[in-house]
Amino acid sequence: MTNTAPIVPWYKQPWLWFLLSIPITSVILSSIMVTVAVKGRDTLVSDNYYKYGLEINQTIEQDLLAERLELRPKLTINADGTARLKFSENKLPPQAFVTLKILHPTLGERDTEVRLLPTSNGFFASVPENLSGRYYIDIYAFDDSWRIREEVVLPISEYTLNKDNN
Repeated sequence: MTNTAPIVPWYKQPWLWFLLSIPITSVILSSIMVTVAVKGRDTLVSDNYYKYGLEINQTIEQDLLAERLELRPKLTINADGTARLKFSENKLPPQAFVTLKILHPTLGERDTEVRLLPTSNGFFASVPENLSGRYYIDIYAFDDSWRIREEVVLPISEYTLNKDNN
């Protein structure tokens, strides 16, 4: 009398599924990684990095001109969406407007660019409401001859830009 075990179909073998689980898991995780890489592109990566590299000398010259003019404006950006810019000294050449760029360090869709128009009490513009967190502030002359750039935490009230430069 022989005692033979019944033959079990292949799909009911536990060792087969144990061995197949490793490549199946790898295929699923690879598919997820490819989907995330394709759909979640980085907004900060520039396609034209060579052109931006050539423009670095121009931005350095803009920063140096702002230092030579000793521009130290006071900037106020309120949570209600108002931006005011006032230059304390009269060293500012006449400006038709001043460009204000509010740049988020990581999210390009949060960047804002507005023109600050001259008023009797400095420059004024409306910006998006409830700006809060860390941002880069760029202030350009209307002809892009000078630039002031600083990192700030918004909202701010009466913040003096370019104060570290002597």
